[in-house]
Amino acid sequence: MAAAGRLPSSWALLAPLLAGLALLGVGPVPVRALHNVTAELFGAEAWGTLAAFGDLNSDKQTDLFVLRERNDLIVFLADQNAPYFKPKVKVSLNALITSVVPGDYDGDSQMDVLLTYFPKNHANSDLGAVIFWGQNQTLDPNNMTILNRTFQDEPLIMDFNGDLIPDVFGITNESNQPQILLGGNLSWHPALTTKSKMRIPHSHAFIDLTADFTAGKLHINVKYFFQTDGNFSVSTITIFEKPQNMMVVGQSAFADFDGDGHMDHLLPGCEDKNCQKSIIYLARSGTKQWIPVLQEFSNKGTLWGFVPFVHEQRPTEIPLPITLHIGDYNMDGYPDALAILKNTSGSNQQAFLLENVPCNNASCEGAHRMFRVYWELMDLNQIRDAMVATFFDIYEDGILDIVVLSKGYTKNDFAIHTLKNNFEADAYFVKVIVLTIPFSLQPFGVNQPGPYIMYTTVDANGYLKNGSAGQLSQSAHLALQLPYNVLGLGRSANFLDHLYVGIPRPSGEKSIRKQEWTAIIPNSQLIVIPYPHNVPRSWSAKLYLTPSNIVLLTAIALIGVCVFILAIIGILHWQEKKADDREKRQEAHRFHFDAM
Repeated sequence: MAAAGRLPSSWALLAPLLAGLALLGVGPVPVRALHNVTAELFGAEAWGTLAAFGDLNSDKQTDLFVLRERNDLIVFLADQNAPYFKPKVKVSLNALITSVVPGDYDGDSQMDVLLTYFPKNHANSDLGAVIFWGQNQTLDPNNMTILNRTFQDEPLIMDFNGDLIPDVFGITNESNQPQILLGGNLSWHPALTTKSKMRIPHSHAFIDLTADFTAGKLHINVKYFFQTDGNFSVSTITIFEKPQNMMVVGQSAFADFDGDGHMDHLLPGCEDKNCQKSIIYLARSGTKQWIPVLQEFSNKGTLWGFVPFVHEQRPTEIPLPITLHIGDYNMDGYPDALAILKNTSGSNQQAFLLENVPCNNASCEGAHRMFRVYWELMDLNQIRDAMVATFFDIYEDGILDIVVLSKGYTKNDFAIHTLKNNFEADAYFVKVIVLTIPFSLQPFGVNQPGPYIMYTTVDANGYLKNGSAGQLSQSAHLALQLPYNVLGLGRSANFLDHLYVGIPRPSGEKSIRKQEWTAIIPNSQLIVIPYPHNVPRSWSAKLYLTPSNIVLLTAIALIGVCVFILAIIGILHWQEKKADDREKRQEAHRFHFDAM
């Protein structure tokens, strides 16, 4: 009875177990929150135009390429100590720089940088281009090559001939037909034959639209050129008319919008020249039908809209077309977007998160999904006069954070704001980067355009789920694409059944360059080296695990269970010892009684 009386008090020992199991079973409620970490990352250096991402010094951390005063390129190298990005490398031009595209343009495994520019006194002329060559994991300001042709618009960086050395595609002053500058030997060649005129600003992309793991290319109004056996030809053109009611056309974006494993085409724009009525259309893979996926731009009586493109008014301004920057903010497996919207009745413009949610109206039924503007996102909606917003994995933890550029720092430069994503649903992801250099060689790879990634898995409800993404498919007009892909998996902790990686192939090659990996662990980073390029079975990969909150919760639950078991053992041992002592006393009393 005494032991039974003590048992209720031992229920207090169940607290660690119950708390741990509750954390594991229910998990945290999804919370959307941002935290401004600009000072922590940049200190007093948070200004300039963020123009590109890349690992310049091959330390496996992404560095930032920032323009200042339009004629200086500053590379902020990632560091282990605060401020976590420090300006370490600088190159300058006596010209107005318009774009920055890192890549290995000579195949020596060193990161080079291509800059396009206007001559200072001829801002309305064609664009010049120069390549600063990388050496010893940095840039040599005195080692550069000025290209001998100029461009009508910013070029697209792609892998035209499948040698995994970036090539430069565009209309030059030598021809009205697209030309290609092949990386390595820097020789010019005709790229395509077309009667259409290139749109300026263009939104060309080098992306796989047919899920054959070979990137094709999009250009002009809208027209697809598909690769057949490694060749681009007129016979492979698919003409794609823009939506009839779209008067202002933005930049095309490509994403697996509905999570079916195929790339879809997103097109933002306006139905009037002042963008009083903005809209985003989607064309699903394999169709020519434009489906509206966002038409509602009003909030609490205020109408918002895209900022219409205006050609460069002042030499110090970079023209910014309507652009969607794509990334899976909440890791649910459906890519979200960031966009700049302007108050149509005022002058303020802000960055907004466009969340990918299930379709809830008849107009988007064909897409199954739609965008919804997330109007109230703390810290993001406090940034006024925003000009550019994009995703970036600041802490290399697989969670996409947000970078915003806004007016107001100086007359010629933006202020840089970095917002940490504190999304707390503990969803899962896989981060994939495709490089070109064998693991045995150094440095450790550079930005590579053209690879295509696709996975299949089973979600938490037991249904088959697919996802896909292209690596560095666009490079012009502040595309700000990351040199890796973060693919959200939702809240399913299942292994990825299959993960496929494909790369472009040379002209005339019929076999698809694709390799498969199985049983990929969620919350991991996969680094793929497709070498030798033409022998996929010999490709290598390294898997790095990124712990998530579930690891901590599991540890808490395990410790709670252990403490509970030890407590029970201790109580039982104590009770048994007391019983033994009582029995010994009784025996002693019995002995004395018998002696009497």
